[in-house]
Amino acid sequence: MASTAPPAASAPPAPAASAAPSSPLAQPVDSHSNRVDVINSAGGRILCVSDIRGAISTLNTLAAEHNAIAIIHSGDFGFYEPSSLASISDRTLRHLVQYSSLITPQFRSQLLAPTVSPLQLRDLLARGPNPKAAPSDDYFGLSEFPKLLSGDLVLNVPVYTVWGACEDVAILEKIRLAAPSLLNVPTDPSVVPPPPPPPANGTRTISGYSIPNLTVLDEATTRVLLIGGVRLRLFGLGGAVVSHKLFDNGTGTATIAGGGGTMWTTVLQIGELVDTAQKVYDPTETRLLLTHASPGREGLLSQLCLVLKADLTLSAGLHFRYGVSYNEFSVQHDPEAFRGKLEAARKGFNEVWETVKGQVEGVVDANQKALLENALAVANRVPAAPAAGGQAIEESAWKNCWNWNLPDAAFGSLVLDVRDGRVGSEMKSQGESSR
Repeated sequence: MASTAPPAASAPPAPAASAAPSSPLAQPVDSHSNRVDVINSAGGRILCVSDIRGAISTLNTLAAEHNAIAIIHSGDFGFYEPSSLASISDRTLRHLVQYSSLITPQFRSQLLAPTVSPLQLRDLLARGPNPKAAPSDDYFGLSEFPKLLSGDLVLNVPVYTVWGACEDVAILEKIRLAAPSLLNVPTDPSVVPPPPPPPANGTRTISGYSIPNLTVLDEATTRVLLIGGVRLRLFGLGGAVVSHKLFDNGTGTATIAGGGGTMWTTVLQIGELVDTAQKVYDPTETRLLLTHASPGREGLLSQLCLVLKADLTLSAGLHFRYGVSYNEFSVQHDPEAFRGKLEAARKGFNEVWETVKGQVEGVVDANQKALLENALAVANRVPAAPAAGGQAIEESAWKNCWNWNLPDAAFGSLVLDVRDGRVGSEMKSQGESSR
């Protein structure tokens, strides 16, 4: 696949990006959007996975298995710690227990037994299978994330992720408060690199969580991976896309939304992502949009792809056992069918917008109003209807934007092999079990 994104005369020129040192330990710059991560000048393999659900150590195992020098993860990372248990709703907690790979089948049966109350369920997740044991920092049933904070677990290669539908919004807010994480790139993917030194004030800071080799992509944070002659620009939008929650922050105290152990996308996030993309626009970059929800299912995300001029998309959230690779030309009958998909998305969004418009416009400040206008432009981004007797106008993305929807990490993955100015792909999945 060609490494250059299609030019867009309407986008503003990008400010000069800050070049990162080429040493294995690249120091972060202050900006959350202009950092360039020099992964490998000759080329390399980027592993793309989804839904590790707290089994974070498997990322190191998979990176070694696939000889990957970096990982892109599309949500349900497992951003939980013991303090999260009190805020997770009973229903969401049972869902997490049901699908966790960290919990043995025997312990899962114990946790989900009808006689176990929600209070007992939380107590067991904090203590472990032995009900007589005291709560311990060494055990947490839902996620290995606390081990990342303590340094007991380190990421062997750089990991870029968005949050998924099941995460603790309080943890994401702490990560967003922290400085950009240190980067430690392995020169040989088959050899585990030494862990990067922690920040001077410790990995776990008072104001936020900064974890070496972990970058959470959000509406204000984008990265360029410089690898194999390609400048791969990563944009990210996490959470579920739920139409009636687009204007709801839940219990989030910053600009992201969540509550009850779940997270979702908001209109202002979409608006700020557009603003970020315009500020860093560079026609020589290949643009990859990473989302948890699938643009194939969510017309609003397909509209966002058009506005961002994305060349590639990665998503998850459908929990298939096979990966899906497609462009719109391969799954739509003609450009008019693609336009119909986006028109339906616009109609659905505007039905919600008209309901809340008066209330929203009465509370947004000047900055939020600009972001809201960006988001409204996304929601109304539909190719022009063909003139009478004419043909539909063909969008560049109709044939040129390629999409991958990933299976859960337990069932498969995608490898992007970047070298010689091109992005190749290899998809592997376990598939369905025999019946």
